[in-house]
Amino acid sequence: MPYSTHPMSSLTHHTHLTTPHNLLYSYYLSPSFASTTKSHPSLPILLFLHGYPDDAYMWAGTVPTFLNSPYPFVIVDLLGFGGTSKPGDVRLYDYRIQADAIASVLDWEGVVGGRVIPVGHDWGSATAQRFYLYHRDRCIGLSINSLAYQIPSAEPFNLEEANASTTKRFGYPQWEYWHFFTSPSAPNLLRLNPRRFYEVMHGHLPSPHPSENSRDIWMREMFCVPGAMHDYITQTGNYSNYTVDLKAYAEDEALWRRFEERLTRDGVEGAVNYYHSLRDNVMINDEKVLAEGGRSRIEVPVLYIGQTGDWMSDATSLSLVPDLEEKVVEAGHWVFYEKPEEMAGLILDWVERKFPVVEKS
Repeated sequence: MPYSTHPMSSLTHHTHLTTPHNLLYSYYLSPSFASTTKSHPSLPILLFLHGYPDDAYMWAGTVPTFLNSPYPFVIVDLLGFGGTSKPGDVRLYDYRIQADAIASVLDWEGVVGGRVIPVGHDWGSATAQRFYLYHRDRCIGLSINSLAYQIPSAEPFNLEEANASTTKRFGYPQWEYWHFFTSPSAPNLLRLNPRRFYEVMHGHLPSPHPSENSRDIWMREMFCVPGAMHDYITQTGNYSNYTVDLKAYAEDEALWRRFEERLTRDGVEGAVNYYHSLRDNVMINDEKVLAEGGRSRIEVPVLYIGQTGDWMSDATSLSLVPDLEEKVVEAGHWVFYEKPEEMAGLILDWVERKFPVVEKS
């Protein structure tokens, strides 16, 4: 199905200025959200959190499925994206600050008690996890996609050690691309070369090696090879005369045009702070509190969905999740553009089984 933003027109757009950091949050509510949540105080509420470098419209393809369900939902523009504030101060991208701001949005919309199911993708998955850890009393479930559980640690993050560890484990440095995204030149290079950035994310390159069964290796080539992303964006080095083929969904002109307009308007100066915040250990003290306080175990049902073409995520950290259901989809990392209906169906099926709506007699 061609990409369309039309489903978002069925929702109502709101903003809320959160305290104490004066961060304006932009978000979208399902129809009759206030009346539904008030008249059905135990009805689960879905909280959708997109990843990098997207915005709330990433969920557009899933909206029709959830509109046909009884569950009200909120779709948030994360900090640094869409209509939400894009502060330059990396300290504001602390997961605790973001979790508290999202909780403030829910308070503003009258969502009280334990009824929220965060649903996250990419950095939104990480934010959804921490929303649960900081606001357990609000959450009854958690759905994480394309990024498995990131266990809180009291130890500082070291990018070089992480790349050495994943090279030993997988055969390639899983976090190599962070060198580009945290470089001073990255935001301007991405803004000046939106089409090349789009191709980095949505390219398709089947492996020529029989042992890999034609698996799409483009993401590995771009994200896990030193210097590759920079060279492709700037058309230098091995990529001076090369343009990758796009995945079928990414050939949609409307998807590309919206990406181009958004990147030209918003840039990624705020968005790349997610990478800076972890690389620079901005929130190490908050992570220590979680780790040393024994607050790492997830005690609610969790759905984890990975993709065959996603080279950036593995599910080994899910041992701290006793009630876990895992699914794998034949797709790349940006699966909510590639297979939105399938993803929505998997999530809704899990929600309906774990949190069935009981009609009053």
